[in-house]
Amino acid sequence: MKTGRFGEKMEELLMAYEEQDKNNINAARTAALAGLPLYLKEDSSELFKTCKNEFEATNQGAVALVAVVNEEEVPAGAPFETHHVSIVLQDQVVMSHTSWPDSLVILFGLIYALHLSYPEKLGGFFDFIQVVLLNLDDGRKQLKPKLLALRNELE
Repeated sequence: MKTGRFGEKMEELLMAYEEQDKNNINAARTAALAGLPLYLKEDSSELFKTCKNEFEATNQGAVALVAVVNEEEVPAGAPFETHHVSIVLQDQVVMSHTSWPDSLVILFGLIYALHLSYPEKLGGFFDFIQVVLLNLDDGRKQLKPKLLALRNELE
């Protein structure tokens, strides 16, 4: 059993997921995608943000995924319930969507298609999505040991 900060954060995320509707596939996707940076010990706080006011979404950084939510505090940092999610690139809101997991996929697609660099603090997270989930590497990208181990565990 994992202990320490990782264990606490993962337990908090899984407890928040337990409170969600099990028929809602977006809740499972949100939990899995929010848990991946925790597992990889990457800091997602600069990229994944929440706010209560849609006007706050425009001031969130060069690259961000900003979920507009009702709650003061989002359980485990995973926005299960959102009004909408703003996708920010180069300090501009470029798109908006209702689902956090779908918005994350759109953000990944925009970064990948526009040949932008992955955010430094979440490089492993985006590499995992590119290489393992979407198989977009053609065998060229060498995975870090932690990502390789996770891929092997999932196979």
